Amino acid sequence: MRLPRFIRRLLLWALDVICVMVSYCIALAMRFGQIGLSGDETRVGNYLVLILLLLVTFLNFAVWRNRGFMRRTGAQELGVVLSYNLWLLMGIAVLVVALHIQPSPSRLMLLYFVLANVIVMAVLRTIAKAAARTLLTGERLGASIVMVVESGQRQRVEHVFDTGATYSISGWLGLADGRVSGTVAGRGVSSDIEGLPDALGDTRVDDVFVLAPAAPEKEIVALLDAAERMGSGCHIALDLPDPSLQGARLDLFGGFPSVSYSGRGSKLYLVFLKRLIDVVVSLLVIVVTFVPGVILAIAIAWQSKGTPFYSQERLGLGGKHFRLLKLRSMVADADDVEKYFTSEQLREWQTERKVDNDPRVTGIGRLLRKTSLDEFPQFINVFKGDMSIVGPRPIVDEELSHYRDRAGEFLSCKPGITGWWQVEARNDADYASGRRQELELYYVRHASATLDWNIFKRTFGAVFYGTGK
Repeated sequence: MRLPRFIRRLLLWALDVICVMVSYCIALAMRFGQIGLSGDETRVGNYLVLILLLLVTFLNFAVWRNRGFMRRTGAQELGVVLSYNLWLLMGIAVLVVALHIQPSPSRLMLLYFVLANVIVMAVLRTIAKAAARTLLTGERLGASIVMVVESGQRQRVEHVFDTGATYSISGWLGLADGRVSGTVAGRGVSSDIEGLPDALGDTRVDDVFVLAPAAPEKEIVALLDAAERMGSGCHIALDLPDPSLQGARLDLFGGFPSVSYSGRGSKLYLVFLKRLIDVVVSLLVIVVTFVPGVILAIAIAWQSKGTPFYSQERLGLGGKHFRLLKLRSMVADADDVEKYFTSEQLREWQTERKVDNDPRVTGIGRLLRKTSLDEFPQFINVFKGDMSIVGPRPIVDEELSHYRDRAGEFLSCKPGITGWWQVEARNDADYASGRRQELELYYVRHASATLDWNIFKRTFGAVFYGTGK
């Protein structure tokens, strides 16, 4: 069963109405200690309810902010929810001024509303997706994608392409000399590009993804035409440096379609706005995680001897040392590596400062590392100014030698809780191969608001899906 588009949009509108009404009631209770209001407050509250209903309707039907709802990953959904609430807040502010609503709505209540709505929306949208997949089992809700790649490109695509929780790859087709061949949804396919729709028959294809940088233009155009005849979207991958890193935008340059890179972020962002975001976000995280942090600290102390917190001297901006804070995920005497490591693990430790299947990690420590909860005390380092939320991973003195003559460049940027190395490769990039240095220095050279936001979204996705290492 596949619901008509209008019905799907109407259901999403109803879901968003439920979210904002629940969040509005939560905000009232948090601000005034009750849901009901009286006097002028009631009149202002009624205005706010009408404004919220108007904005939700506008965002869902005029701007269509819920496009691609079932196709988004958890990290993408969080980004949409944050953006959605930003638009709601801006819309409320504009309409309150335009309508001359007096007295003005409580700013603290609006803050509570946005915080509550981000959480409520994220949770209810996740539940709604799970329910839709369960109830509408007769029709795959994720996009059915056919991958068309040149010879030798499949392994690269499999390594990089993120299907998320809602995409479904139905088959792979190789492209060579104007012909495609492979298997799609269990059906063998071998035909010229023009005959692809006939070869696939009634097989459902929502999207066609193409990575063929060496293919002639006429073959790419033929694939576009074939996708059009199948009623499918077609996505042509550009074989370029990752366009998400430096604020890339598609435009015309000198009359040619181009991807234009903005380069390193503005000094206003890097010097002022980035620090402002660090202070605000770290303070918020410290307040929100204080009670859960105390509970985790008690659990750590109960499972193994020693303080529940761990600190270690690391290198910061300009080579200045600071004490990095973490929840302890290892045994208390973890610094005595010779006691726990084999000779092979010792060699790996001396080079990379980490080993796979580290025997020093405790039971609760594995959970902390898997969910990245052990990193949360580092927000104290961020608030103090020793670190930033996004940046190169803070290292110990012994690791600096791996950067050789680029050590000064590496130390020209504040270290971060998360960074490009962590989201791009993590354990797959080490010092021995030089890949880790390359990734860390790439961030230092191209730091920008766009790159930081990209890293943040991907970090959230890794934590959301439990892929942290």
